[in-house]
Amino acid sequence: MVPFVVVRIHEGQLKLYYMLLGYYVICIIYCFYQLNKKYKTRGIGYGISPEMDAIMVLIMAWVLAPVDVSLTWIRMVKEAEEAKRRNSNRWV
Repeated sequence: MVPFVVVRIHEGQLKLYYMLLGYYVICIIYCFYQLNKKYKTRGIGYGISPEMDAIMVLIMAWVLAPVDVSLTWIRMVKEAEEAKRRNSNRWV
């Protein structure tokens, strides 16, 4: 006879689970969008091994998306500061 173990999930744990699942899905969508955009700008179709890219996105999406957003944000702020500096030097 195999004993059955009943696991009760509390409401707080269920909310946390749904929140993490939603975060993961958003990250996957963002990463696939960026990957597709990269392929289109380079004009190489879907790369040498699109299967490996897809597997990498599925595994690493929860890390790749925040890192990409952070680096993009840093680059945008840097470009804005450089443009501001160029504009202020123009009028001197």
